[in-house]
Amino acid sequence: MVASLGAWNIRGLNSPLKQKSIHHWINKNKLDIVGILEPRILLTNMAKVEKGLGLSSWQFVSNMHHGHLCRILVCWNPKRVSVCSVHTASQWVTCDVLSKEDGSSIRVTFVYGLNLPVERRALWSYLISQKLVNISVPWGILGDFNAILSSRDRSGGDQHWHTHMDEFPSCISQAELIQISLSGMHFTWDNGQHGEHSILKKLDWVWGNHQLLSTWSASKAEFQARLVSDHSPMVLLLAPPPLRQKARFKFLNLWTQQEGYEEAVSAAWAVEVHGNPISRLTSKLRLLKGCLKSKLGHHTHDMTHKVIMAKEKWHAVQCQLDRNPRDLEIRRREREACYLYNKLNSDAESFFKQRSRVQWLKLGDKNTAYFHRSLLHRRARNHIHSFTSDTGEALSGQ
Repeated sequence: MVASLGAWNIRGLNSPLKQKSIHHWINKNKLDIVGILEPRILLTNMAKVEKGLGLSSWQFVSNMHHGHLCRILVCWNPKRVSVCSVHTASQWVTCDVLSKEDGSSIRVTFVYGLNLPVERRALWSYLISQKLVNISVPWGILGDFNAILSSRDRSGGDQHWHTHMDEFPSCISQAELIQISLSGMHFTWDNGQHGEHSILKKLDWVWGNHQLLSTWSASKAEFQARLVSDHSPMVLLLAPPPLRQKARFKFLNLWTQQEGYEEAVSAAWAVEVHGNPISRLTSKLRLLKGCLKSKLGHHTHDMTHKVIMAKEKWHAVQCQLDRNPRDLEIRRREREACYLYNKLNSDAESFFKQRSRVQWLKLGDKNTAYFHRSLLHRRARNHIHSFTSDTGEALSGQ
């Protein structure tokens, strides 16, 4: 799926000017599904507004039945995607989206948080509750959360960090959501005042769960300049990972603990090479790289699977020992299986720790899932989607 989603707090959709702006925004960004936030539409005026958007054959769903005014209006192009509404409430609309191009699917939650902190707690609880529900489903969350993540997300106004402000970052942490790689505007809301009364905040966010970033690791979010609203429109482009290039050689610290490491180093360094000192050094390092990859590289191949298999084998032998506690041969196999599992688990921990470039945290149980999430965070943050040439042309990688 290479699909585009969008969300925009439009602050009222009844005027023809804003309807035209939405239409232009959708066409310009080639959006397949959008969440229009705070459209302020009455039920009696819904059909007129839908017609005014000029989205021929598009379909709509809203959370109108949760209040007097429509707070979230979801629109999609049925030629590109099919959409099924899953959950609706005053602060969210969750839909399952199926691509008609390749059959891939994603769950999307469009958010418009209420103004009062106490009212937003229902939203935080909902997002946390959906973590396990969507653990194997790609899940994207975007919209106006009416909350900031840290003090860096505001400029002007009250500079105190109130207790209720901890609830949003706590929610994101508990729900294990990852911020999609972003570009464009940082502050997405402007109060329209000038001088010392000016306030800017980042209230609009795009998040994804672990499964979304695993499936579409090249996804990106763009926060565009404000137009007819005090909020920036946001666009989420779902994109698969780029074609893999030949991986660069990386020395793994765990190799130093492997049997055969010293022999591999000695063998490579004993080879006689000619040239100046720098040339001899680089030649020997090249030889050493080949030796390490050929003799020790298999230790890190599919490590997660190896750990799982070793754990299952150890469990099976423990069950045998439980039934035959005096059998010395089974006792010996149980000790060997225990050693193998702990050795592989330790190697996997070291491997993912080095790849994620973070220090080991004392979380209690050993947990490489933490490092998997850290890797996704880093890849999403460091991925270069495009750059601008000296002539001002935007270039993107293929």
